[in-house]
Amino acid sequence: MKPIFIVTVIAAVLAFAGCRAFTPEPARATLDQADAKIVAADYSGAQALYAEFVNANPDSPQAARARAMQTVLDRLLSSQAELDRAKRSDEVPRLRRELSERQNEAERLKSEISKLRSDIERLRSIDLQTLPGPKK
Repeated sequence: MKPIFIVTVIAAVLAFAGCRAFTPEPARATLDQADAKIVAADYSGAQALYAEFVNANPDSPQAARARAMQTVLDRLLSSQAELDRAKRSDEVPRLRRELSERQNEAERLKSEISKLRSDIERLRSIDLQTLPGPKK
């Protein structure tokens, strides 16, 4: 009974070790780089490295983990993009308000310019009437 128990324990240890010992060194380096990029919050860089690993080592025991991480990162990046769009959409009403205020100010100034022109014409007419000499 003890030999079966020992064999089972050894098999379990090897299975739960993540088969990291069986991953080739360059592939392991790619996974380590991808993991480091996740820690550094470079999610698009990590996603590219995981894709590179999966493409280079599709039969590796670590490929499933890399695919899962790609899926998680894809969802994370799409959520961040959606959040950025939402933030920009919150900015749109503010910009529209500011544009409306500027347009109202421009209309007010155009109206004032029109009044000033009519005042200038009226004053010019008065000046022409009060000038000494022959009247036109």
